[in-house]
Amino acid sequence: MLIVLNSAFVLAGMAMLYYGGASLVGGAGGIALNLRIPPLIVGLTVVAFGTSAPELFVSVLSALQGKMGVSLGNVIGSNVVNVALILGVAALAYPSDVHRSVIAADMPVMFGTYLVFGLTAIGWGTVPFWIGGTIGRLEGAAMIALLLMYVYTLYRRSRGNKAEAAAVVGAAPSEKDKGRPLWLDAVLVVLGIALLALGAESMVRGASWLAANVFGASERFIGIAIVAFGTSLPELFTTIASIITGEMDISVGNIIGSNIFNSLMVLGATSAVRPIVVGGTDFSTDFLVMVGVSALLYLFLLARRRVPRWGGGVFLAVYVGYVVVLTATRAA
Repeated sequence: MLIVLNSAFVLAGMAMLYYGGASLVGGAGGIALNLRIPPLIVGLTVVAFGTSAPELFVSVLSALQGKMGVSLGNVIGSNVVNVALILGVAALAYPSDVHRSVIAADMPVMFGTYLVFGLTAIGWGTVPFWIGGTIGRLEGAAMIALLLMYVYTLYRRSRGNKAEAAAVVGAAPSEKDKGRPLWLDAVLVVLGIALLALGAESMVRGASWLAANVFGASERFIGIAIVAFGTSLPELFTTIASIITGEMDISVGNIIGSNIFNSLMVLGATSAVRPIVVGGTDFSTDFLVMVGVSALLYLFLLARRRVPRWGGGVFLAVYVGYVVVLTATRAA
């Protein structure tokens, strides 16, 4: 009975995270449009933030509960899922050229966030890597500051080119967000935040119980294999929508933007709330997988400006193999 109950917690949490993120983005986008804030600004902030909101809520909640492995695993795992699973599926379904600015500017920024992530995780010079360090409040604040600088740079770069902005962050506010009364948008924002909070609590509780009592798994496995997949649902459904509309350049940009937000905003905000102790769990292999699949994506884009169908198959094979290894070492 407890297995069924906690499985229901996980599924309900995933659903609440997805609909909560959608409600938050829709409501905040509507408020911004009612206040006559330019759609470009909304796209660069509200839309980009919304797809990472599930990761943020889950990671902060896990850190407050002392589950540091879940917080860190959620960030790393979400970045791996975004590239290896979601873009793998997208490439198999609809290979498409990617905007040049994404390749030339945003991919290097993403690797820069990985560098910041890695340096903070190893304690700024602690060797070897797997000993780990602590990502403190000051470092978290610095990550958030770097993200704000990136968003400002995006705005300056894309101010005269809406297509370029869309290629980076995914989209501007939807047409359906226009014309709603301000009070209804405010209700959607409050509802979205409530669903995100409840969804995070439900998913972390259910996944933690199942992993510990059924699979004998560690917090690392919970964060990377279970929680990260659930919190990546917004990116997955955005990619499916992009496949249907044939706008895969937007999907790739959204994935890269989401990884940047995960590495800076989610990790930064979480460690600002409560310092993350990395040393308790070995994330060295997972960090290398994250960097490796991203590097493979970069090579494809540099060589072809797209990920070919066979490349999508490679990404999916890597993801499946990674999950198999995670499952075999789930107690570590």
